[in-house]
Amino acid sequence: MLNLLRNIFGFRFDWPEFLVGAGAGIMLYLLARRLGPGLDEIGRWLTRQWAKVGQGLSSGATDPFREEVMARARGHHAARGLFSLEEVLIPPHLLAPPPDPTEADAPREDTLAVVPNLPDWNVLSGIFCGPVLTLAQAAASGSSFFLTGQLGSGKSTALAYLALKFGARSEELGTAAALSPLWVHAADLSLDRRASRDPLQALLDGLGRTVSSAAAQRLPANVRLALAQRKAILLLDGLDEMTTEEISPVVEWLLALKKAFPGVQVIAAGPARGYGGLIRAGLAPVALAPWTDHDQRHFLTQWGAAWSTHVMPLLPKNRLTELDPALVTGWLIGSMRGQTPLEITLRTWTAYAGDVLGSSPVHAFQAYLSRYLSSEERQEAQSAGLSWIQSRQGAVPEKSLKRGTSIGDLADAGLLVRRPGGRVSFGLPAMGAFLAAQAMVEANAQPQEVNAGWLPAETALAFFAALGDASELAHARSQSSDDPLEEDLLMCAAWLRDAPRKAEWRNDVLRGLAKVLQDPARPYGLRLRVVHALVRSAEPSVGLLFRRMLTSEVTSSRVLGALGAGGLRDEESAETLLQMLNQDRVNLARQAASLALAVLGTTPAMEGLGHALLEGDEPVRMAVAEALACNPDEGFGMLKDAVEMDNLLTRRAAVFGLARVDEEWVLPILDKLQLEDKQWVVRGAAAEAAERRRKPRYTIRLPVVEPSELPWLVAYATREGVGLAPGRPAMEMVRRALSNGTDDERTAALEVIAWVGGDDFAMDLARALTAEDPHLRDAAFEALWRMRAAEPSRTPGAAEAR
Repeated sequence: MLNLLRNIFGFRFDWPEFLVGAGAGIMLYLLARRLGPGLDEIGRWLTRQWAKVGQGLSSGATDPFREEVMARARGHHAARGLFSLEEVLIPPHLLAPPPDPTEADAPREDTLAVVPNLPDWNVLSGIFCGPVLTLAQAAASGSSFFLTGQLGSGKSTALAYLALKFGARSEELGTAAALSPLWVHAADLSLDRRASRDPLQALLDGLGRTVSSAAAQRLPANVRLALAQRKAILLLDGLDEMTTEEISPVVEWLLALKKAFPGVQVIAAGPARGYGGLIRAGLAPVALAPWTDHDQRHFLTQWGAAWSTHVMPLLPKNRLTELDPALVTGWLIGSMRGQTPLEITLRTWTAYAGDVLGSSPVHAFQAYLSRYLSSEERQEAQSAGLSWIQSRQGAVPEKSLKRGTSIGDLADAGLLVRRPGGRVSFGLPAMGAFLAAQAMVEANAQPQEVNAGWLPAETALAFFAALGDASELAHARSQSSDDPLEEDLLMCAAWLRDAPRKAEWRNDVLRGLAKVLQDPARPYGLRLRVVHALVRSAEPSVGLLFRRMLTSEVTSSRVLGALGAGGLRDEESAETLLQMLNQDRVNLARQAASLALAVLGTTPAMEGLGHALLEGDEPVRMAVAEALACNPDEGFGMLKDAVEMDNLLTRRAAVFGLARVDEEWVLPILDKLQLEDKQWVVRGAAAEAAERRRKPRYTIRLPVVEPSELPWLVAYATREGVGLAPGRPAMEMVRRALSNGTDDERTAALEVIAWVGGDDFAMDLARALTAEDPHLRDAAFEALWRMRAAEPSRTPGAAEAR
């Protein structure tokens, strides 16, 4: 035995040494067992201290950069010459994406299910206070997405808002507050062939153009460290100014950046249509929410306070007048429904500056330009705008501008921004589109060569229709076609609001819209878009059409008629709406009627809602309470009173109504109810509502990339007894689910087809569009819209060729 041990451990082995070593090992083991928790804690403490040292080095290096980013963000808005952004800021919200139909814990469908959020039209979402999530909540989720909306809807300002929040490490961002904001305009990126090999350098070049020389020296090391540690968020502006062809190299650069620095979060400003491969880069399209009436009042209050603080003391005493902000607010608030934040800002500015030219947004744009530009500079700016639209580029080469254009003066006025490579872009793209339209009108041109599908060009066409004669253009686009999306007709519908009332083409467009709206065989989503368009048009004759639809035998027509009447605030429809609320047998129709009555806000409407809240059946009480959240003037007070009522059903309904009110005073009321109410059903409802307020139920839904990873599709394949492989086999399983799956599975299959289906599924979509099931038709319509939205920009009349 001793010889064996010597062969193993060496010739010098002996028993005393072995016993001593074994004893020492046992003693050390027992000591380690006893001291183990303490040693673990020491190890964790050392790890935390090392992390703090690294974070301190990183934050100490990036704090000056954060400060510069925040300083730039404070001046990144239309009224930067007057106020800091924070003084007049309305925190941005996102329209909540539809819930996943395959999730077991999908949010409960409330009254607003009758007016779903749409990616391209959002007028009614503002009027009826559609479901939203805050931009800070979305950013804190870690998801990558791009904001969509028309020019002037506040996408760039939303990124500036995020730059401020991340720069200040706001608590609203939760654990994401530590991220360093890398805020850059896409036109500042040098995306040549080297960009895909060295994506960081392209980013550094873009960031370096916006920081001081002192910060630029330390920028490469700081940015590289932040990206490597996953402590950075990329805020990418300007994609909504680019064509699909220009977005493609940005996508390749984003893919290279994500490969070099996995997990980097990206939030961008992009177009609602023509976004090409942004989905491939892992970004989900999310629509920016419009301002509600409550938001507009808040903005006007903030503007009035900032004006009194910063502007009034500088005015000559002989110009000072008794300016009552409340009077200005009352004059403006009823006339700005459906307008973009930029339009609201410019109209408010004209009201306070006293240079009102008219009530249209066009007049506000004209007043803004008159403040900054001389007559000669105005002509140069118009020429630059036309060159931009005709070039179909996000940033136009300086050499393509009219000779003698004073680029420096226009840049000082904030109209133009210099970009690398001898290019310029418009600081306010909507203003650039307006200037281009003015140039077209003065040249007496019919802009047939201006293609659709590119947001700046479409905006310029809308301004052209407001300023000139768009009869020829509208006639060509408003004719009937085989396009199931009716893109051309809806484009012309977007021109109605600001176009002259006597324009020859208006009646043709209105007749086309009315024809689509009254056809119950058309998808609900298409008809709802028409309601958005007609409400936005503010055409007086439209009210009669909506009132006639209120008495239709078709439920969807009654619902759409109610939404339209409420959107127009058509007081003549109040009596019929009250009859619908109390007598209609379909709950969707009663929900739509309650929403319409709440936004009407007349005395008969509010009295009728109050009566229904006290004495209606439970679904009606719930619908009324949730609708009252759309009326901050009287609805909020009615909900406060309702939670004090003796009636159990009234109190419970009021709880769900309060859950939709985005005000700080709501949460204490809900907390009190869940503890003190004498009925457990009310306590439970209050607890659910409070939890929903603290942890929003809406999240960013990322686009489908690989269908074989979808749980619902895996479950479906298992039920069918078939294996599921990635790629083409998974898509064939999606096609199979579309044919014989459950209702939710067929809806989910259409969503997959919308993201990754392609032309191979055109026939499947066509069959779904003509299915007997109206819900399947609606889902197929939205899937087709989503597929079309990712396609390249198209030329006029392309819809007829499809």
